[in-house]
Amino acid sequence: MTQDSERVDVEKDREDRISALPKNVIDGILELLPVEDAARTSILSKNWRYIWVMLPNLVLNKLFCNKLAARSQYVFKDNVDKILLQHSGDIVKFVLDLSEIVLSPYPDIDRWMIYITRNGVKELTLNMSNNTTYNLPSYIFNCPTLTHLELLSCVFKPPTPFLGFPNLVILRLEKITFVPTTEFGVINAPLLVRLTLIYCNGTKYLNIVSSRLNSLVVRKSYYDIELSCFMNCKNLIILYLVTSNPIFGDRSKLQKLLLSLPILEVLILSSSFLELLSAGTVPQGLPFTLNCLWHLKLGINFGQMGQISYALELIKSSHKLSELEIWVNATSDIVEAISEYLDTPGCLDQPLNKLKYVVIRFFKGSKTELLFVKLLFARCPSLISMSIKQVKASGSKGERNIVIELARYPRASPKAELLYVPRSD
Repeated sequence: MTQDSERVDVEKDREDRISALPKNVIDGILELLPVEDAARTSILSKNWRYIWVMLPNLVLNKLFCNKLAARSQYVFKDNVDKILLQHSGDIVKFVLDLSEIVLSPYPDIDRWMIYITRNGVKELTLNMSNNTTYNLPSYIFNCPTLTHLELLSCVFKPPTPFLGFPNLVILRLEKITFVPTTEFGVINAPLLVRLTLIYCNGTKYLNIVSSRLNSLVVRKSYYDIELSCFMNCKNLIILYLVTSNPIFGDRSKLQKLLLSLPILEVLILSSSFLELLSAGTVPQGLPFTLNCLWHLKLGINFGQMGQISYALELIKSSHKLSELEIWVNATSDIVEAISEYLDTPGCLDQPLNKLKYVVIRFFKGSKTELLFVKLLFARCPSLISMSIKQVKASGSKGERNIVIELARYPRASPKAELLYVPRSD
């Protein structure tokens, strides 16, 4: 009897210790569990019966959704319905990943969106399957509590009238189709800080205005975004423009955008954007100066004189530049004019006093690439490291010769180290 009493006391102590934890600690523990495991804690005791139903974050991730949908779509829909029906209180964060599930038609999703937007949702992530054409319901556009919105594989068509997102801070759109309408106008998002557009279609119909925007990321397979709508974003600190295909846009708009960014600190441009800016010619200076830029990433076709010369002008115009990353988009050994240009001291006629770190990726070892590296070594008195990451497999005699040549280049900085990283297959 004494042993049994002691065991009961120990078990009570254990239960009391867990139950006595602060509510935010218990919530944090449950939020780390899959939803179905969090729900199972309701059988632990009366005190735990309703804790999980008050969790502010509901994450129905890919694993959760696929597991239920593998049984049947009815089981999946029924479980999501039960989770939302039993939930009590505000839903601050809601994630629904249907990327590997095809639900059509979409009345169930619409019903779930109605529920969460009426229950104070601030962070919403909706990931649809690639082959769907889900039209975002008006409930999402008209939800005043949203601060973070992430949408994947949906159709973006704001309702009429639509006043904008009054509290939205972060907006990430991937594989979104923007639909042109006669009523489609400016979308006001006065608090928006970060905007990301990845592989979106019809972005020329998107016009989001925010005076606080400080990060703009555009990554897509072709270029049709209307950059003029960002001309008033004076607080932009990060600008990321990357595409893999040729661009047939307005060069002047991109130049005006760069000219309008007085505090830009990070700039990433793919080779296609350099081609647009250079228009295939050797520029004589730039119409703008990037006085605050410290981090620059550029994709360069080393077979194109215009891209190389424009890249050098960007580097020279960035007086605080301390980190430079180059992606070798393409190269050539047979363009003699480029080699002569890079071998002329006047192509980089000023020292890059602030530049400390240089990374060159997808290095192929062509003559133009080698001359570009030689130029940087000679004009960077504060350089600490030059990291070159080879695109070819390691071990060839040609590669050893390249390393020897790189090591022989004179360096303006006595501290500069050459870090050569061969690719290992």
